[in-house]
Amino acid sequence: MPAGTGGQARQISERQGFEIAVVDNRLPDERGFQVISAVRGPGVETVALLRDEDTMDRIVGLELGADYYMRSPVNPRELVARIKQISRKRSAEDSGSGKLYVGELEIDPDRVEVRKDGEEVMLSPREFNLLYTLAQSPGRVFQRGTLLRQVWGEDEYIDERTVNVYVQRLRNKLGDSSSSPKLIETVRGFGYRLARPE
Repeated sequence: MPAGTGGQARQISERQGFEIAVVDNRLPDERGFQVISAVRGPGVETVALLRDEDTMDRIVGLELGADYYMRSPVNPRELVARIKQISRKRSAEDSGSGKLYVGELEIDPDRVEVRKDGEEVMLSPREFNLLYTLAQSPGRVFQRGTLLRQVWGEDEYIDERTVNVYVQRLRNKLGDSSSSPKLIETVRGFGYRLARPE
């Protein structure tokens, strides 16, 4: 359902929610990233439309939960193709192969849920996909470029610093130390790994 302002988008989100939200960063009443922060949640994928001069906003957008970026004004066919790509990815994730258990983590790809010590941890779809990718091979070092390809796919706006931002967000939500992480470890010069349980 289309919305012409951020306020309308919030109302729709409260009434029925979104599966995929495409948000222009320049709305009449507020910045699009503020809307993304309001409508994001479990199972919601967000696409931010940025103009060339908005490029410096990308990190802010990542911190607020934007999952994808496209250059505005966007080609309608390209936008439809991106939405179909996201839908196919969601369908593949919905047919997941069962829960993963890594130490105190329980990761359920069918329900898109993560629990730590039995307590649910609220993650965005992209955060969940990143954690799930790492959890499929505990102890394996994933290079940032590999994580970009597996979790983000092809996106002209995304670079390797994006992985750093999302890893930090995951650590914060999972209660992992930033200065001395025990769960998602940094392997300097290579990338990241999910620690094997002792």
